[in-house]
Amino acid sequence: MDEWKVLLVDDEEDIHALTSIILKDIKFKNKRIKLLSAYSAKQAKELLIKEKDISLSIIDIVMENENSGLELVKFIRETLNNQIMRIVIRTGQPGYAPPRDIILKYNINDYREKSELSSNGLFTMVIARLREYSEIKKLYSQKNLLEKFDTIDSSKIVSINDLKRILEDTLNTSVVITKAETGKDIKNKIYWKDNNEILFKINKKSYTINFSKNMDNRDLFTIAFEKLILDLENNILYKERINSLYQLIYILSEITETRSLETGEHVKRVSTITKLISEKILDNKEHIETVSLASMLHDIGKIAIPDKILNKPNKLSDEEWKIMKTHTEIGYKILNSVENSLFKIAANIALYHHENWDGSGYPKGLKNSEIPIEAQIVSIADVYDALSNDRIYRKAWPKEKVLKYIKENSGKKFNPKLVKIFFDLSDKIKEL
Repeated sequence: MDEWKVLLVDDEEDIHALTSIILKDIKFKNKRIKLLSAYSAKQAKELLIKEKDISLSIIDIVMENENSGLELVKFIRETLNNQIMRIVIRTGQPGYAPPRDIILKYNINDYREKSELSSNGLFTMVIARLREYSEIKKLYSQKNLLEKFDTIDSSKIVSINDLKRILEDTLNTSVVITKAETGKDIKNKIYWKDNNEILFKINKKSYTINFSKNMDNRDLFTIAFEKLILDLENNILYKERINSLYQLIYILSEITETRSLETGEHVKRVSTITKLISEKILDNKEHIETVSLASMLHDIGKIAIPDKILNKPNKLSDEEWKIMKTHTEIGYKILNSVENSLFKIAANIALYHHENWDGSGYPKGLKNSEIPIEAQIVSIADVYDALSNDRIYRKAWPKEKVLKYIKENSGKKFNPKLVKIFFDLSDKIKEL
């Protein structure tokens, strides 16, 4: 805003002329005053709807009717819901509208008689009200900025580009972020180089932000921006940890799969299918990622199964099958020994992914909701991929046969709700 907009509402021409003369040379905070004139409450309403950021309205009470000015005050405060604008009632008939009654009943900021507003009086009143408006505007601006930053989903800030996009959306200004080549020792996370340029650090790397406009509320923005930087640092570290954990889990899973003459591609596909299904039934994004990752360890217990059983090309004997089934409990014991939420979920998946919806599975014979939802999801993903690919004891089934098997086992082996989700996703799953 390059000027202060002051609205004068009065039906007397002389009042407008005199006010214009007194205000024309006034400057406050290096900005001049622009006087907007309305000669009736009706004209004032039209101006108030059209003009934005009017700082001050000086309103006569008696115009079209005896209460025109007071009705206009209610229009500003209630209809337009404008609580920031300063409003001064100026009247030539103080006996008609007693000041105490008006001040108590209406949301105004000053009450003056026309006779008392000399040149100096008008100057003092206008500057005082503009100072109020300026401070209140600043407070509202700070409140809006805080509210905008509070609505930011920090989990989505995983890169400098994400930071740039969020700043542009929040501040409604263009932002340029570049790597900074500077030897300056930044003691704090943020160093202001200018009103529209800051230097900041993330994980020991320095960057410069240039805003297309000067930044107001620098102190408040600094606090909010430091939180964004901290969230970004944490998300980057979390992503790095997840990537490292993924590599470790993949290596462990591949060792297990290699022992059974298979490849790690099976656990990758199971993980992907698990994630697709989880996204439709689990709410928490972090939980979905964890289950997808944990699913890769579902058969880790097979590492303890003898090769002669694990790689037997023919049907297993009853005794051999009994040994094979112990891989669920072995896997549980291995994974549950790690004090980590991901491995706890992986332990449950390893133990229960061969349980059946109707209670006919192993090792506990659980049924329905007794089976952890993570294990239910991995069960359908594991069966689909296992039947769709070659094993040492059989060739891969045709896709149509695999899908028919899953459909026939809805309510028996698999949760019917998950079967429906699976078939809704079948086109994506087939592409794998």
